[in-house]
Amino acid sequence: MTEQPADSAPAVRVTVYGSCVARDTMDLAGGGRFDVVAYIARQSLLSADHDASEQFPADAEIDSEFQRRMMAGDFAGNLEERLAEAAPATDLVLWDLADERHGVHIFEDGSVVTRSIDIVRVPEVLSVVEGARHVPFGTDEHFELWSPQAERLRDVLTTLGLFDKTVVLRVPWALVTTDGKSTPWSMGTSAREANVAYARYYQLLGELGFRILELQPLGVLADPDHRWGPAPFHYTQGVYEEIVARVLADLSDGDAGSEA
Repeated sequence: MTEQPADSAPAVRVTVYGSCVARDTMDLAGGGRFDVVAYIARQSLLSADHDASEQFPADAEIDSEFQRRMMAGDFAGNLEERLAEAAPATDLVLWDLADERHGVHIFEDGSVVTRSIDIVRVPEVLSVVEGARHVPFGTDEHFELWSPQAERLRDVLTTLGLFDKTVVLRVPWALVTTDGKSTPWSMGTSAREANVAYARYYQLLGELGFRILELQPLGVLADPDHRWGPAPFHYTQGVYEEIVARVLADLSDGDAGSEA
């Protein structure tokens, strides 16, 4: 009998919460080893369960249906609902914090909207959120609001049976590109500033028991020819390949442990 090839193993079913880091890893290095069953993007943890859907301008001209869905989901604060829907078909939750980088807008009624790059590009939506108070990422206020939300997410994931399946990607913003140039700033923030700001968020997640996959700053480079353009969080192919290899190794170790 012919031996079955190793790569015929069922694809790992992944729910992505985040954006460019986790999703690009799946798209550029996942191959047939992963199947993205849900993608929750452009949504800060602070918007979860803080419904601002009444503020969403339904007649806004938005370039794609994907962008409209992500904006509508963010305004609705539907993270927990999306996770619950995906849970039965999820083997792995891959979470990156990229969408936290521009902070949030808080309306007078307490509802929250993420200041995402998509919102900034749509005048009708931008005019709505600019009527609310902006809380920048990395400030003490943002972190103090974010911390209990992280604890809440841990409890939600635990209830859904997803906490032990969750991996947080701690991939620093690249300081330089492959051609040795400094990476461009992202909406007023440099890579060095962002890496400092993110540190206490990752520290908190570690204290809460989240499994964190960390890459070192000197080990990541930005790709100036990345398909989404130059940015400190648009990496070289090798970065994505390393994430995939480490995730697969971690999953393999977990399977071995469960069989022991």
